[in-house]
Amino acid sequence: MAASIVKSIISAGIVVLSALTPALAATTVNGGVIHFNGSIVEDPCEISPQHNQFALSCPHEGRVQTTQVSYGDALRGHNPYPDVATVSMKYINPEKTLAVLLVNYR
Repeated sequence: MAASIVKSIISAGIVVLSALTPALAATTVNGGVIHFNGSIVEDPCEISPQHNQFALSCPHEGRVQTTQVSYGDALRGHNPYPDVATVSMKYINPEKTLAVLLVNYR
């Protein structure tokens, strides 16, 4: 009798799973066209660390422009090229001797 109940439960489970299988199948698309217009990738900014500042060289309007940014300005979120990237800096230790400079491109 117990074996009969187990077989019934297994059979019911198989029926439910087989009914759900088509709903879980992926949809296949047989073609399509994607058009790109303009620039897809632009060169990243180059960062050259110095003693109390860093040089930030970014492509802007077809030319590379370089500016000096102090680490204090980076801590305050100063952005010399807001159309290209944002610059921020955060200390990663309590002594404030190690920091990470983060550049987020737009």
